[in-house]
Amino acid sequence: MGRAVVFAVAVRIVAAAIALIVPVRAATASPAGSESGRSIVVPNDNRTPAGQLKAGVLELTLRAARGSWQPEGPDGPRLSVEAFGDGPSTLSLPAPLIRTTAATPIAVTLRNDLDSVLQVHGLCARDGSPCNPVSVPAREQVQVQFRIERPGTYHYWATTMGAPVPFGGLAGALIIDPPGETAAADRVLVITEWTSLTAAQLGAVMQADDSGKAFVALKPRLTFVINGLSWPATERFTYRLGDTARWRVINLSSQAHPMHLHGFYFDVDSVGDGMTDTPVPAADRHPVVTQLLPPAGTMTMAWTPERPGNWLFHCHLMHHVSAERRLTRPAETAHDHGEHDPSSGMAGMILGVTVLGANAPRPADTASAPPRRLTLTMERHQSHGEQAFGFGLAGDRVAETASAVSSPGPLLALRKGEPVEITVVNKLGERTALHWHGMELDSYYDGVHNWSGIDKTLAPMIEPDQSFVVRFTPPRTGTFMYHTHLHDERQLPLGLYGPMLVLDDEQTYRPDADHVVMIGRTGIDPAAPDVLIPATPLVINGETSPVIVWKAGTVHRVRLINITPDSIVSVSLQTAAGPLTWTAVTKDGSPLPASARQPKPTRQTIAPGETYDFEVELPPGRRNVWLEVRSPAGKWEAQAQVIAK
Repeated sequence: MGRAVVFAVAVRIVAAAIALIVPVRAATASPAGSESGRSIVVPNDNRTPAGQLKAGVLELTLRAARGSWQPEGPDGPRLSVEAFGDGPSTLSLPAPLIRTTAATPIAVTLRNDLDSVLQVHGLCARDGSPCNPVSVPAREQVQVQFRIERPGTYHYWATTMGAPVPFGGLAGALIIDPPGETAAADRVLVITEWTSLTAAQLGAVMQADDSGKAFVALKPRLTFVINGLSWPATERFTYRLGDTARWRVINLSSQAHPMHLHGFYFDVDSVGDGMTDTPVPAADRHPVVTQLLPPAGTMTMAWTPERPGNWLFHCHLMHHVSAERRLTRPAETAHDHGEHDPSSGMAGMILGVTVLGANAPRPADTASAPPRRLTLTMERHQSHGEQAFGFGLAGDRVAETASAVSSPGPLLALRKGEPVEITVVNKLGERTALHWHGMELDSYYDGVHNWSGIDKTLAPMIEPDQSFVVRFTPPRTGTFMYHTHLHDERQLPLGLYGPMLVLDDEQTYRPDADHVVMIGRTGIDPAAPDVLIPATPLVINGETSPVIVWKAGTVHRVRLINITPDSIVSVSLQTAAGPLTWTAVTKDGSPLPASARQPKPTRQTIAPGETYDFEVELPPGRRNVWLEVRSPAGKWEAQAQVIAK
């Protein structure tokens, strides 16, 4: 899926039976939590379950009504939205948390105070039987009773416009804990979205032959939130060194989200679709820094804070975290991000995490060997006759030819355990910040201006004609990247990114057998930020149709990196006889378990912020090989010719 269009992905909901549905006329009552006659919609941090346990049955009332919501905090604009409340209490977004232990009967009264019929999905047993939506007429109520035997992370959602996927504020988490256990020390993160389009406009988009163009023509406003709030209003999490952070992440929006954690790897313990939740066997788990979460998808993740400082967890689609998604934009000149504003350049589905404690000494901190010193200079240049941003590289063990400015930037080939000091010089004529994606390093060097660091020692914006020194010691081998962390619709597609490899002492980088395939887009989208479908060319290593030379008769390592602003793509190696076969080696620089290291056809879906390494051998005499990049739906985007010599 490229820049996903609302309702572009229909999620098939596998369901279970509803035991009891009784329509009843709703009683008339004044909405709770009102301001000037309007109900207030408060953000829901998903820490307090709804309802009460009575005689072994969890009883609750979900009241659907319209209210006033402020996703950007108390000083932000008010939006009129449909939302659920826990009985007569204040409406909330996301919807009230339903949480209980396995096999506990759940009795829900669905009360519809809206003027439209409400279709409610997900209030069912998850036992493999059908889970038909519950229809609640306007100004009436319906009672539903069910129970879920299998512990897991689930969800429920509702619509008044016939949406085929969760969309809007009528959506919430449904958590089933193991029997005999109290609620775990976890956090529940629910992703939802809002658009300025009316139900009639959304209906027209859904019926259009080209929904992407129809959507763009309406010039909608769109924002994505976590637990009802947009950065910088989102809740800030705090942990101490050595804690275990356990999160349940639920995507109740119409679009997919590659979720990226700065500075640390996390384990995905289970995945689901709202109807099922499948634990990942311990032998099959592998650490990641980015995980693609499809619409209606769920994941349970765990990670250990190992270094103090400020960190981020966010979607890696630019249009979901760009400041252009902010409903109230700062009064600043174009591309002049606020010097003292830690939220500048970002908005939407972003969480801030602070880890408390002191760094413990590491072997690298006391190493007698001096660091390898490099200089990475960011400059404007011309690429294929167009304006572009790029990098030049100089320093220890760098060939003189690497100093030429290129987009993407030059390959940084580093050594595991070898300290490196990189002086980043800004010759762009505008501010920027540089993030070392996937690298485990001290917070101050992570690259989020006025956020990375701790207390008052925060990383600055890299001003024009200024520099910033980054210091770290790569702790593991793998495929990584560096890229701008300003989400202003310009710097990334203009080429401000590059690949970064970490090798061990036994490895030698061989360009004829080790191939970086970095997928991006080039040029400024003239419709940005309103356009939500790709309008600029997709490029492979900065070229629209590059030629990749492989050494014949050897095993090759293919390192896939997706750094497009918003495009989830499928990559394959094709011949006239069909795809070749490859074996996965790593994901996000982390070795894959044996179960994932199985030969398979060369086809991989990869989202922005993800990297994959594969090993593949070119059959003898095979010369007509094409590396193809397509949308997941099969639309051709770009290709590179592979030539064996």
